[in-house]
Amino acid sequence: MPRKPASRASALLQVVLATCLLVIACASHAADHTRRILFVGNSLTYVNNLPSAVASLAPPGVEVDAFALPGASLVDDEHNARLAGLLANGHYTDVVFQERGGNAVCPNEACFLSDEFTHTMRASKALADAARSAGAKVYYLGTWQANPAIEPALIAGERRIAEVMHARYIEIGQTWVSQRLADPGAAWLHSDGEHPGHATTALMALRLWHAIAGERANRATCVGGVLYYHAPSEDGFFRVDRMAKPVTCLVTNERASALAALP
Repeated sequence: MPRKPASRASALLQVVLATCLLVIACASHAADHTRRILFVGNSLTYVNNLPSAVASLAPPGVEVDAFALPGASLVDDEHNARLAGLLANGHYTDVVFQERGGNAVCPNEACFLSDEFTHTMRASKALADAARSAGAKVYYLGTWQANPAIEPALIAGERRIAEVMHARYIEIGQTWVSQRLADPGAAWLHSDGEHPGHATTALMALRLWHAIAGERANRATCVGGVLYYHAPSEDGFFRVDRMAKPVTCLVTNERASALAALP
């Protein structure tokens, strides 16, 4: 009889310890599965800060990094030591590749077999393999051409590259052309006439988030801090600060919902 209180206390202590261990295990599991997104691109990626626009659509805790050098192609990126380290050791769950504007334009089978396009496909596949071997899902984000006649060749080339990469392809070009015709007053192009305007960065962010998260955002895409035009860093790497100020929304909530609803 005298030992019963001690037994009850021991049993209670075991329950408390088991509960604590369960909480710690759950927290560790959640930390291990934090969504970490890496963008690999060029000035099409960093002008207006596309990575930050995507982060604004994500729930708290999602981390977003980018590696983007001005004028860089995926061929240029293939042997970049800084990028190789990010892909191998960054613990990214999702890696988004975006080719330099126009590089994927390829109108026919002869083009697909050309040395230049073969080189592009090989480099793209090598980068995708590196990302996937480290545990990431791989996406290929499309671009656009101001001349609508070029879009079919651009999309054909992008689809072929994405297929070789075993990446999910996120089409932008044809949707961009149709939306620009439907709403010519929107900021589809930057004032330089080449880089993305606010509406284009919003379109890319909304379509990309849908591909990554499987859900359509119903709010405006906003950028915290600087709306980049020049490269954010010398080595190409930058990290999105989700608390950065001021916050600039690229389109209205209404416009974002309309873009997000596009097929």
